[in-house]
Amino acid sequence: MLYSTISQETKLSKNRLRMELQKFYQAKEKRIIAQIKRKRGLAQGFVAGEIISFLTIIAAVTMITVTTSDVGRLAEVLIAVSSLIAYIVIRQKDSKNDEIISHLEDLSKVYQNELQGLAEDFSCFDEGQRYVNPHHAYSYDLDIFGLESLFQRMSRLVTTGGSDAMANLLCSLEKDNNNLPDSTTINKGHTEIESLANNEKLRDEWLAFGVREKIDTEAIRKTLFDTRDIKLPSWWGSQTVLILALAELGAFFISILLAAMNKVSGMLPLWWGTAQFFVVYLLCQNPLRSIGKGVGSLKGQLKRFVGVVKLINDEKAEVFIRMEQLIDGLDKRGNILGLLTMDTFALSDFFLVRKFIRWQTEDADKVNDWIDRIIAMDQKITIATFLFNHPDTCWAELTDDNNVTLEAHGLYHPFLGQKAVRNDFCIANRNFYIITGANMAGKSTFLRAIGVNYILARLNMPVFATSMRASRVSLFSSMRTTDDLAHGISYFNAELLRLKQLIISCKQNNHTLIILDEILKGTNSIDKLNGSRLFLEYISDLPVTGIVATHDLELSKLTGAQYHNYCFEIELGSDVTYSYKITPGVAENQNATFLLQKILQEN
Repeated sequence: MLYSTISQETKLSKNRLRMELQKFYQAKEKRIIAQIKRKRGLAQGFVAGEIISFLTIIAAVTMITVTTSDVGRLAEVLIAVSSLIAYIVIRQKDSKNDEIISHLEDLSKVYQNELQGLAEDFSCFDEGQRYVNPHHAYSYDLDIFGLESLFQRMSRLVTTGGSDAMANLLCSLEKDNNNLPDSTTINKGHTEIESLANNEKLRDEWLAFGVREKIDTEAIRKTLFDTRDIKLPSWWGSQTVLILALAELGAFFISILLAAMNKVSGMLPLWWGTAQFFVVYLLCQNPLRSIGKGVGSLKGQLKRFVGVVKLINDEKAEVFIRMEQLIDGLDKRGNILGLLTMDTFALSDFFLVRKFIRWQTEDADKVNDWIDRIIAMDQKITIATFLFNHPDTCWAELTDDNNVTLEAHGLYHPFLGQKAVRNDFCIANRNFYIITGANMAGKSTFLRAIGVNYILARLNMPVFATSMRASRVSLFSSMRTTDDLAHGISYFNAELLRLKQLIISCKQNNHTLIILDEILKGTNSIDKLNGSRLFLEYISDLPVTGIVATHDLELSKLTGAQYHNYCFEIELGSDVTYSYKITPGVAENQNATFLLQKILQEN
């Protein structure tokens, strides 16, 4: 399996990893396209078979009315019945073949999307814009939602409930969360995700059900609960009524046989069948209309939901398999010829109503648990696909230490792909790390790399590092403050409000890791320096550990054992050289004047 193979070859370059994944998805897509072509050829044969069998039925029935010999009539009846059976079988196979073609097209789209993602174009995936919240503790600063976000890069969720649950999970580090599972549970979870990463067939089939549109789990939940409460007369489920219906159907077939043997008039089964159709149709019309109002509006959604349920391969999935049969029955009623045939010869609508009653009594109460189970599985498959597409990631070690701990080796920002430069970094409890460096040297990117990977580590997701060890504390950042002119909030005022929000949050939590990028950017340099010093000295008395990026080299002169200086240094020559490597110390070189002079000289 590709994931197992690549994950063992740790020396593979990022570029080679990407090429291996491209080849994998391209080969998959090629096979699917070939299958689609074969299935479309079969569809043409099925259409021809339906036309021939239908015309044969018409011809046989016509001949029965003019044939005088008993043997001839019997032969024609057998031909008509055989042709009817053939028509029904071919029709079912044609319908099934169409479903397979549609699903194969969805699978092909899954592989196309993954290839697009490998080319760093994530526009085909859900960006989660609806979850963007500038006031959240960290999600806005760290690009968790929105265009080109972490959510968009990792989300392969096929259900709306799965999307909401994943979004809530990614935002859950705002407060202390002490519900950390023990190491045995964590390792079991890792094993399950790795198993899913290797189960390419299950993941691909699962993703195909959401590639056109997400399955609306809340709408399904509401619809099925409303449908469960539909009231039908008790006699519909009666065993006596079932026996009478089967007896009547048997008598009808006997009349056909007797008419073929010229024992009774041929008009008897004709009128009987006609009456039987109208009685069944009219009797079942109102119940089926009530059922169809709820189920019919979400027919496509329900069928796809049943599809993902069946993928779990659990005997309890019978709950939704019966629902699928009910949906199929309602769907087939749209074919007038099929409805006429099936109600006349099989009392189809009658048995469809009874099937619904069985679902009401035996299955409806299990719906809620099943929807929750699918939402949980949806998240696992998304994480497994994320792991599969990034086999050079690793699992972080989560500690039971209540203090802030973070040790990372070979850490990098997941958005950078081939351009990423790895760094080692350690964070100790109640310490502050002042990071200086020139413009574009990598300070903000490094801060976001720490933040994003800490989120992934805490949530038991693969992290972009060689190894990582982290404790479970809350997270807060201030990196992307914006003004709000509509409410009369200036940029500087917005900064103050954000810092106030940070202080309140830190006081409410036992321990907090904070990530700050340029404190008080919206004021003059002297005021900014004094304000930054005042702020850091104040929060150092709180249960807080922090990383602070700044252009203000004077801030690096803070005294105290808890303050540490790191930098991203550049080299100035005929041009600027960026290493993007973090080192101890204070940055010596700046590039703003150098780059501006270069622009002025060129113009």
